[in-house]
Amino acid sequence: MANDITKQWDEISKTAIESMKELGSINTTVIEKLTEQQLAVLNTCMQASQKELDLAASEKNIRDPQSLLAAQAELVAEYNSRLMNIVQSTGGILMNCNNEITDWADKGISVAQKSATKASPITIKKTAKKKTKKK
Repeated sequence: MANDITKQWDEISKTAIESMKELGSINTTVIEKLTEQQLAVLNTCMQASQKELDLAASEKNIRDPQSLLAAQAELVAEYNSRLMNIVQSTGGILMNCNNEITDWADKGISVAQKSATKASPITIKKTAKKKTKKK
């Protein structure tokens, strides 16, 4: 009987380790993808800043403020669109993460339920009787 309990604990431990590895893998993937999104935002902002400097330094725009304002409006529209695409992509990453973690949790619950049903009621009763006899 002690061997049965030891085997069950060994199985539970192995399952827990595998489960944590899966969660770690999910987290690593999400962090990598979110880091890529942060770099995309940073790159987009740097490009927009450079274009803004180029616009401000343009001789045409220095002489004609209306031309500068029109060019800035175009620049804002262009980069607003780029940033919105990044935000939408980030939302997709987070939704995918949510689905993966939900699947991971469901799998863990299923494994826990199976492990609980493997524990024989007879084994539990025998263990309880031995403990009460010792008293």
